[in-house]
Amino acid sequence: MLTPKRIYEEELLDAGEGTDEDVARSLIDLRRINRFLGGQKVVLRAIASCLDNSNSKSMSLLDVGTGSADIPMAIAELCRERGFKSFIAAVDISERNLRIARSTLQVSEEIHLVRADSLSLPFAADSFDFVTASLFLHHFRDEDVVRLLADFGRVARRAVIVNDLVRNLVPYYFARIMFPILARSFLTRNDGPVSVLRAFTAEELDRLAARAGLKNREVKRVMPYRLSLIARKTGVRSQKSEVRSLESGVWSRESVVKRQF
Repeated sequence: MLTPKRIYEEELLDAGEGTDEDVARSLIDLRRINRFLGGQKVVLRAIASCLDNSNSKSMSLLDVGTGSADIPMAIAELCRERGFKSFIAAVDISERNLRIARSTLQVSEEIHLVRADSLSLPFAADSFDFVTASLFLHHFRDEDVVRLLADFGRVARRAVIVNDLVRNLVPYYFARIMFPILARSFLTRNDGPVSVLRAFTAEELDRLAARAGLKNREVKRVMPYRLSLIARKTGVRSQKSEVRSLESGVWSRESVVKRQF
């Protein structure tokens, strides 16, 4: 009763609307939403649980659809706190998002920002220990979600971790009522409610993950209205893998390196 039909309306940020200042404000809004409404915690808890079970002190991670790169920065801080050496790459198709993230939002140089199409990731199989995606999958139709998850599983050596929204009328009306007060950018005020209606139920996300071939998976709701998907790879190779660098073969195409910001 509280689960409306999924819609496929394009969000303004995806459509390239607004000035650079508008986009910066929207990305700051999204950072605040991730921090205070649980999205950041979903990913950090999943990563922490994987690191706790590791006998290596290094890890590599690819964040897809990174936006402002707030999640990769939080993961890098977590690794420092736990004494792990990390190599973290963050992909977005939007040149503007990446440029603003680096120049205006001060994303540190330890996060390798790469412009690439998420539907055609330019990375070899098992390139990274982890692949993450936050508030990203709901931007796509079901068939493309399946493609994305399958490719995440190809690139990830240890686990795929996804954080997204629950499609429900409660967060929808919360966004409609509160975002005009809480959000600085008109992009966020428009896109927030639309994002909720584009999102998933836990059952839908689990079915899509199954179609993508992610077998050892767990999908659950996380309060208040977040979804967590963790798909662990079976038959993982020795944990003695070192953190990869740009020169050591993480990238499967030389052109990827040139897309860094």
